This record gives sequence, C-alpha cells and structure tokens, in this order.
Amino acid sequence: MANNSLEKVNINHSEQWLLVQGKSATVTKYLLKKYQKDKAILVGYSIGATLSLMAAAKDSSIFSRIFLVGIDIDMPMANKYTLEFAMNKAKEKNNRKFIKQIIELEKTPIVDTKTFQQRAKILTDLGGIKTGSSYNQLIISTIKNMLFSKAYSLKDILRTIKGMEFCQNALLPELDTLNLFHTITSVHVPVHFIQGKKDGVAPYQMAVKFYEYLQADKKAFTGFENSAHLPQYEEPEKFAKLLKEEIVKEHTRDA
Repeated sequence: MANNSLEKVNINHSEQWLLVQGKSATVTKYLLKKYQKDKAILVGYSIGATLSLMAAAKDSSIFSRIFLVGIDIDMPMANKYTLEFAMNKAKEKNNRKFIKQIIELEKTPIVDTKTFQQRAKILTDLGGIKTGSSYNQLIISTIKNMLFSKAYSLKDILRTIKGMEFCQNALLPELDTLNLFHTITSVHVPVHFIQGKKDGVAPYQMAVKFYEYLQADKKAFTGFENSAHLPQYEEPEKFAKLLKEEIVKEHTRDA
C-alpha cells in the first residue's frame, strides 16, 4: 500500500523526509498512548539515529531523551569515507579481490540494495561494521537472533528480509544526498551521541563535528574505543551500563 502511494504521488526529497518524520512521530504517539506514558526515551541506530533526531526536531514534546548510535550525518561525505576506509584496509591486507571490487564501487552510486550489500560485505569483512566479525557471521547471527526471538514467526522473518530490501531500494536514492548540517540546527530535547572510534560507515570525527554544531537543551558524547558501527554488540557491557545510568538519572530527576 505504501509503495503504491509513493509511486502515485511521486514526492520529492524534502517531502519524502517530511513523510518519514511525520510517521515516526505518529507511531511514537500511538505507543505512548497504548502504554500510558507521557514521553519516550528513544534509542536510534545508524540511519535510525538520523530518523530519531529528525522526529525529535519535528516534535520534541513526545521525547524525554534520545540516544544516537552511529548516526548518519553527511551521506555524500560518508560514502566517500567508507570506500577510502575499505581501500586502506584492503591494501593493508593485500586483498587484491577487494581492491578491484572497491575500485568498481567508486564508479557506482550506492542507490540500490545490490550495491549497498556489496559494499556492506566488503566493509564488514574488513572490520568496518563489527570488529572481529565477517559479513556471513553477522548475517547468520542476525537471522539466529530472530529465530530464537518470540517476537518473530518464520513468516515475520521472511517479511523482514523482504522489507529490508524494499526499504533500501526506496530510501537509498534519498539518503545519497542527505546532510544534517543543512537540515537540523537545534533540538529541544536532551541528546546523547554514542560513536565507535573504528566505525567504517559513520566517521567518528564527523559525529564529533556535528555534536559540536548541534544546539540542544542538553547534550553529551561518548566514544567507544573498541567499536566500529555496532557498539551495542561490540562493547555490550559498556553500552548497557551507559544507557542504564542515563535512564536512571532521567527517572530520578522526574521523581
């Protein structure tokens, strides 16, 4: 249904993002009402962190705090950085196969799931997504987590995989031009940036730069020394402790 609507309306880039922001806020309001809560604490990962910040910028009244993990900020710059990161790692390992594939990717915009997954495989195998894990290990681990989760049936897993492909094909052309420096200057909710220093997708220094640029009621930044793009899996104890401490502070202040 959503696919048909988008095809018929043929909305432009800014309208697409407004639609996404609006739906994020609507879903949050629905969940707050369902669970009888006044505000939500939102944890966003990667592009989910980007959408979380957009939603909070649009309507800060429904969030008490947001955590941004490995946030995507300036996609044109990040796309360039990602391939430079991969090329440096491939040369260090003298992996001629990857070097050849990276050279080909440099000629191709990342606007569909095929090229996106090809780049993700190379980057993961070179340690830029999750340190110490290959692409196949990461995929198997993700599927295994869904299989053992009560939240997913077998049909749900298949739908999720298809949905991921659909979302990538729908959003990647829009993400190719995304730059938060041009769209968000301030947010009226406490925000906490969480960033892996070995991230091959979202540059650490870019996250620091945007953190310093963004105006917020209250903001904090925590770097994860031994993590790439997934600190919640790479340094889970530190990650869980950080969130727990911040959330306890939030509840103590409200009490």
